[in-house]
Amino acid sequence: MPFTGFSFFELHAATIIKPFECGDTDLNGFLNDKAIPYKKDLLATTYILENENKTIAYLSIYNDALAVQENQFASKTAFKRWIKEILSHRKRHLRQFPAIKIGRLAVCETTKKERKGIGKALVNFVIDLALEQNNKCACQLLTVDAYEKSLGFYEKLGFKFLSENDNGEDTRQMFYDLRPLMNTLNED
Repeated sequence: MPFTGFSFFELHAATIIKPFECGDTDLNGFLNDKAIPYKKDLLATTYILENENKTIAYLSIYNDALAVQENQFASKTAFKRWIKEILSHRKRHLRQFPAIKIGRLAVCETTKKERKGIGKALVNFVIDLALEQNNKCACQLLTVDAYEKSLGFYEKLGFKFLSENDNGEDTRQMFYDLRPLMNTLNED
């Protein structure tokens, strides 16, 4: 992580979680009440960024498959265009794509104002992790069901909307295609 004075680590059952407040009850509650049980049940892995006094940010990820169906798109043409864009070969019958989902990402409310770039650094950590894991198990996409207030954040990082059908919902399905980064690594 590019931040000095912080510890970044994977949450374990024995981890003592330091105080955290991001301004969102659901995100606060997940870290305090569900992150460790999710780890024990192999549902999500949580990473914590903290200083000596408090939790600065956290991120929970898990394996995913982005399942797409024609009815998620405005038209059959839009669906076919998306499939053609995401697949580099003729196997266009595929309807599920291997992914890592960002299940939760939250930054401490006071830290957001003091330091910009923490959320981006956490997403970049997941990108690096996915690229590394691609040597062992394929992962084409990062996915997120983004809250409306976070849409701009993910768009700036290169995430795209799966379709327009969920426009106006509480969350929107977004994805980040790892293939261009993987292709660049393979060229080196």
